[in-house]
Amino acid sequence: MNREPPHKSMGFFGIFKEACKITFSWKKLFFQILLATILPLTILNLSDIQISDFIENHTYRDNKRARYIAHIITKIVYAILTLLFYLLSTSSVVYTVSCFYTSKDTKFEKVIGVFPKVWGRLLVTCLLFFFILVVFTIVYLVLLLIFVTRLHGNARLALIICFSIPYLIVLIYIAVVWNIAMVVSVLEKAYGITALKRSKKLIYGKIWVSVAILVALEIIFIGIIFAVSLLVVDGKRALSLVGKIFVGIACYLLMVIMFHFSLVTQAVIYFVCKAYHNEDMSHVAAHLDNSYVNLDPRGTAVPV
Repeated sequence: MNREPPHKSMGFFGIFKEACKITFSWKKLFFQILLATILPLTILNLSDIQISDFIENHTYRDNKRARYIAHIITKIVYAILTLLFYLLSTSSVVYTVSCFYTSKDTKFEKVIGVFPKVWGRLLVTCLLFFFILVVFTIVYLVLLLIFVTRLHGNARLALIICFSIPYLIVLIYIAVVWNIAMVVSVLEKAYGITALKRSKKLIYGKIWVSVAILVALEIIFIGIIFAVSLLVVDGKRALSLVGKIFVGIACYLLMVIMFHFSLVTQAVIYFVCKAYHNEDMSHVAAHLDNSYVNLDPRGTAVPV
């Protein structure tokens, strides 16, 4: 089997083709990862829509305070579980792709065993991204509010568009940097600001293909969310119960596939970027492999 690293000139379609090749090469291992991490993540994402709708329209109709508390509790539980499974799936898929490119065979138990060793780094990088996102969004909204209140009609609409376009551009760039930073947090001894700086350096020269892949996947994600919200959850739509079940199953399957390829492609992009910068890939994730061996009293390496 050819496990050569991706070529530095690999583009949009080449990266997706590479992701498919890796997936089918180790389909059994990826299927195990999918069932253990990505499927629960998918169920959490899509079920949250239905649970929120159920709380809002079918419970505590005469008690707004109880309904509000129920929303808060479910959102907290949802956020914790989603973050847990997202970090778990990220570490598992990224490490598996690194093993593929470094010609190291691995198994499900070892892949899952990586998570306890990297979850702290992933969490710091993830929380830092959300902090930056919140601060950036607040600044955008405050500036928008200050200038919009002084205008009316078409001038107000034009100003909103002029403010929103730069905001979306910067938001996409931040998201791209964060995606690769999550890979860096698994495969390198870096996290937080260091991982973001490392990611920014890596994607230099490959920013357009990274943006194109992110936007494509986000469009699919938003489309699935809208399909579930409008065709499955919304009872006013003209779909029968069988139709809703069929659309619901299709959306769950599409979301699973989307999450899988989102994680695989961001790992592939990381290796494409390393190839673009002519960096050595042979020692990627070596710090994780070293954590699986101990030394006996004679100094001989033994498996943990």
